[in-house]
Amino acid sequence: MSDKPRRTWYFVRHGQTEWNAERRMQGQMDSRLTEAGEGHADENGKWLTTLPIDVVYASPLGRVKQTCEIISRHFPMATNPIWDDRLKEWHAGDWSGMLYADIQEQRTDAFTAWEADRYNYRPSNGENFVDLEVRADSFIQDVRTTPAHNICVIAHGFINRVAIGRLAGLKVKEVLNIHQKNDTVVRVTETDNGVDLHHFIASKGPVE
Repeated sequence: MSDKPRRTWYFVRHGQTEWNAERRMQGQMDSRLTEAGEGHADENGKWLTTLPIDVVYASPLGRVKQTCEIISRHFPMATNPIWDDRLKEWHAGDWSGMLYADIQEQRTDAFTAWEADRYNYRPSNGENFVDLEVRADSFIQDVRTTPAHNICVIAHGFINRVAIGRLAGLKVKEVLNIHQKNDTVVRVTETDNGVDLHHFIASKGPVE
């Protein structure tokens, strides 16, 4: 049986932001990239030029737009990606903009419940990972109707994690064990015999 790639996805996370550095809950709110975050985007932009990308999809949130702007200095296709609302980050609801430490202190029961079941717990006015599954499945289904074979997705930690999980058929625990840092790109290769996962750290890899 052939192991020929059928479709390859590259999941890029935005560069580190001020709120990432502060350990502040960002969700669908925004903050600017740090100097380190600009470096993450720049390095990924250089690496993406070496790949046979057919199309770029991106979250319309500000930190991803800033990341795309930096990436496009090396990889012009990122100048005008296909912006897709389904790629927005997990909505943190009433926790948006709060420090993780403050949520833990001020909303202890809710935070404890979230830590115990991050996949299913939904903070007040927010989303859970099951909600992200719905968005990810819809996005993936639509992309699969296009002729693109090499897809670049520039988005966020949680939505990327769920989309990767849906493509690879991962279990809940396996999805939660995916940790994509701001300088890491995850490659998902769909083949006739299944799915291969690799990640590239600061353009170095692949690492299983």
